[in-house]
Amino acid sequence: MSEVRRAFIRTLLAVGTLAFPGVSAAGDLLGSSRGGSLQWDFCYGKPDSAVLPADPRTLVQPGISNGRAVHFNAFWKNCHVDPVAVQEIGAAKTCGELRERFYQGEALLTNGHPGAGALFTGTDPTRLDSAFGISTFTAAQYNELWRVWGFLFRPDNFDTLVSQRYGSGISTERNPYPLPGQNPNFTNGGSGQLPQMLTQLRNPDGSWSGRIGVTCHACHSGAVGKPEDGPGLGVVVGGGSSLADLDLFLSDLLPLGYPASLATFLNLNRTRGTNNASDINLAFLFPDEEPLTPSEVLGVLNSGSTAGMDTPAWWNMGHRPVKFVDGVFPMDAPRVDMVFYTPFFGLFGGIGGPVSESGQDWMRANGPPLNTWVEALKSPEYPLPINQTLAEQGAVLFHTLDMWAPGRNNSVPRPAGNGSCASCHGAYAPRYVNDPSFLATPALEGMASYIVPLRIIGTDPVRVNTNNMAVQAAGAKNFFGYPPTAGTAQDCGPQNQPHLRGNRELGYLAPPLYGVWATAPYLHNGSVPNVWEVLKPSDRKPIWRRVSTPARWDQKGRVIMGFDTDLQRAFDPAKLGWKYDTIACEWRTPWNPSVSPYINCDPGDEFRTPLAQLMLNVLFSNLVATWNILHPPTRTPQQIEDRKIFNSHAFGQDNGGHEFNAVLTDLERVALIEYLKTL
Repeated sequence: MSEVRRAFIRTLLAVGTLAFPGVSAAGDLLGSSRGGSLQWDFCYGKPDSAVLPADPRTLVQPGISNGRAVHFNAFWKNCHVDPVAVQEIGAAKTCGELRERFYQGEALLTNGHPGAGALFTGTDPTRLDSAFGISTFTAAQYNELWRVWGFLFRPDNFDTLVSQRYGSGISTERNPYPLPGQNPNFTNGGSGQLPQMLTQLRNPDGSWSGRIGVTCHACHSGAVGKPEDGPGLGVVVGGGSSLADLDLFLSDLLPLGYPASLATFLNLNRTRGTNNASDINLAFLFPDEEPLTPSEVLGVLNSGSTAGMDTPAWWNMGHRPVKFVDGVFPMDAPRVDMVFYTPFFGLFGGIGGPVSESGQDWMRANGPPLNTWVEALKSPEYPLPINQTLAEQGAVLFHTLDMWAPGRNNSVPRPAGNGSCASCHGAYAPRYVNDPSFLATPALEGMASYIVPLRIIGTDPVRVNTNNMAVQAAGAKNFFGYPPTAGTAQDCGPQNQPHLRGNRELGYLAPPLYGVWATAPYLHNGSVPNVWEVLKPSDRKPIWRRVSTPARWDQKGRVIMGFDTDLQRAFDPAKLGWKYDTIACEWRTPWNPSVSPYINCDPGDEFRTPLAQLMLNVLFSNLVATWNILHPPTRTPQQIEDRKIFNSHAFGQDNGGHEFNAVLTDLERVALIEYLKTL
């Protein structure tokens, strides 16, 4: 966007003079539940005996959106029709049951709590099924990280530098670890403060263990602004993190003897702020009971890699009947959400014998409570000024503007619904929530369950293609796919299996948009840095890098700083996203330091020519783990800084798609953005 255009739009925002035919301000256009769980909202002020209303997600069944503006094509499955068969509790029936599960789930995800869980450890690092905490490390190892950074002495702001280097905010809630020479049980856990991505685990008797583990917050909780900017800001729990560099973290711990650091060779990501946690095809190699067929094994092995992904916001889970970006599992299948807390041997299915079964029992007991807590989270309110008149105009456009109307000449195939943003992302404004032509019942407010076909959404297809039919079939035999439900009306295996999917085309699930302002970057792979460029594809940059937090004056050039999350310094309220620098396409070599333009370059990576990139992409798409193991661990400061670059030429990082927004005018985009701030 040119500076002239930017100044013009800012003027319009300030005076609120944008006008659209047939659009007038009214009091029934703004308002948001901010996501979360309708059942949890119901229980405020109610006794434990109060009977819960129906979960609105259960209403999303075939036919409910027929002929309506908001379309659904992915439906709720009840994975607990037979609790005995799946050995797992079903939905809560009263507020008391819901609260009991909520508090158990809260303990699992509250750092430093006696019930806190961690990577492949469950809640107990002393158990055999967790391999005696093999995925944890000691406080002594953690306290030595500064040596790996090249410091001669431990820096006085060590905790802050850990937070910045590895990309995880520091909460105002206490999250202790023992400093050198401290006994954690004599110092209430220690005097240090861990970032949100880590927690010190407890022993079975509640005492501090001195062992530190990686938490779900590494990917699922980011940082936006500071706590004083507004409620829920600072560390934003459940918003998805676009900050973390877990490869760098593991690479740094490798020379300190952390066994799980060997996973750095499997490479969780190539780009800071993304993750490869959805590479579930690896876990599906271990069936629960029925063995995989040779064709299924071969199909999984040649499924390729899902590459880097953006993490969806937890606070939207209560408004999604299916989970993950391609709707691969029902939302009522909580085991897969526990995969990274699974006691280590629980991952190995039937071949692990009793010790594996013990790990699975842990997941059965903790999966539903974890989901209950996660689904209750709310998005933070937008903390900066909002032009209400303009937002109301945007609300009407969001729900009613048909981007395929005559005269728009939209070249993209038309989706189901009324052709508006709401047709895929759900209805939020009371005027439309209560309109039966939009939703069958107001209880479906904010519900989004439309898997948009690839030919319409047009975004990078790597994730969908990787989860091929062999991966789907293998997943149905895996513990995470609820094998006892197979073949029933409530089959909770991977939902993209042909016999479950029917004539629904493969594609990506349009998410609910609660708190969307706080979840940049966008698209399922995090390839677009702000909402403006989602809505205006022609403005997207092929290679870009978010701005970094300024280093302390005496540490400039000596430390790695993470992405800046300061609202005044680094946030762009006009474009609704984080500020960034456009990176020139360069081909840099030790023997040719001059800058040369190159069409498909990737600074610091192995791609050197378009042909080489094409050949590697074929390999990455057809052989599992090649994307991972062919990329060496991060070593030099330049490599670390280059990992901040998002290159849309790289495998799985294409920034195309959502092209139907090209028919919008700039004035319509401005109004839509102002409305999205209110959700």
